[in-house]
Amino acid sequence: MSANYGKKFEDHFKYDWKNCFPNTFFYRLQDLVSGYKTVSQNPCDFLAMNNGYMWMLECKETMEGTLNFANIPQLDRTGGLKDYIGLKDVQTYIIIWFRKLDKVIACPAAEALRMKQNGLKSISPRMLKDKSYYIIDLPSTKLRTFLKTDYTYLVSEEVINECKIRKCFN
Repeated sequence: MSANYGKKFEDHFKYDWKNCFPNTFFYRLQDLVSGYKTVSQNPCDFLAMNNGYMWMLECKETMEGTLNFANIPQLDRTGGLKDYIGLKDVQTYIIIWFRKLDKVIACPAAEALRMKQNGLKSISPRMLKDKSYYIIDLPSTKLRTFLKTDYTYLVSEEVINECKIRKCFN
């Protein structure tokens, strides 16, 4: 039986987020599947409140060097993350663990949607160097299998200002 690294990553994400932001609201949305679909119909995996913002966080894991947009249905379907982009004080992120590369990145959903609308097929850590799109390299420390990630970087003045300039959120 193979391990479900996606669910385990969500557990590690929850643990790291709560350590980074203790005593703040954090909620895991239960996976709701409808009818024949085996994909959750939730807009994201987690809701959090911190630093005056509501956070909508979708976690993804891949063994590959890229994450195909086909594997992020929450991004642009009705009721998905796109419906919350631009709302006042709401931050929407896709958090991606690239297992093979030992890297965790945060991609604002607005940037991911822009990538997809511009014809790109996937998100890659190689885009960190490009600067055409704003992707955040999250400080992480390698543990045995997983990474311990510092999510406080997402509330740094540098990240907040860049996201406002790029209109990732209001």
